[in-house]
Amino acid sequence: MNIPAWNPQYLEPILAFALVTIGFSLYHFVSISTKIKNKYQGRFGAERGNTKFLWMTRYLGAMSIGVVPAIIMMMVMGKTPEDYGVAFKNHGTSLAWILGLATITIPMNFFNSKKEKNLAFYPNVREKEWTKPMVATNAFTWVAYLFGYELMFRGLLLFATVPLMGEWPAIVLNAAIYALVHVPKNLEETIGAIPLGIVLCLITLTTGTFWVAFFVHITLALSNFFFSLKHHPEMKVI
Repeated sequence: MNIPAWNPQYLEPILAFALVTIGFSLYHFVSISTKIKNKYQGRFGAERGNTKFLWMTRYLGAMSIGVVPAIIMMMVMGKTPEDYGVAFKNHGTSLAWILGLATITIPMNFFNSKKEKNLAFYPNVREKEWTKPMVATNAFTWVAYLFGYELMFRGLLLFATVPLMGEWPAIVLNAAIYALVHVPKNLEETIGAIPLGIVLCLITLTTGTFWVAFFVHITLALSNFFFSLKHHPEMKVI
């Protein structure tokens, strides 16, 4: 059996997938760790401990799946942030996409957030009484996590694979992985992740920046959080 020939062009996508695999595995296993959660509950109490634990895992995810892999990729490959979509350009087109998709996602979340199936899972923080600082902190942890999340999907993985695979194979691969990470949630989110993943990849490649995907995802997550908190019969802001 012949050993496959090595091409230097393989290094970037292999490194991207390796770093993301390690980082996402770290985030995932910490987020489901009963031992670590018990430590938070022992220190802050059962309810507040769960909240603090969730917020910690979001910060961890931001670093392990996005920021740290991006820094390593740039150091090893000699790339700049702009090479992975961290660039402010095409402002008019980007703003049009953000506002256009917001007009779809915000009303959709308003109505979906009322459903029992949604309220059984969202808001992820399950405390009954919310202070305004808690609301702000929960929103900020979402923003931090989604920065790392989109930097991973629409930044590192997408821009590292397009040169080798071409645009459409890279988009399909990206959307497939994006859908797979939604499998633990539910079937609806898994199916919905496929067209959303494709659209966000197309927007990213046409604008040359991942910021559209980031702000669209923030709009999606935060509107669902605020509406779910408003509609949840057992939760209130004090």
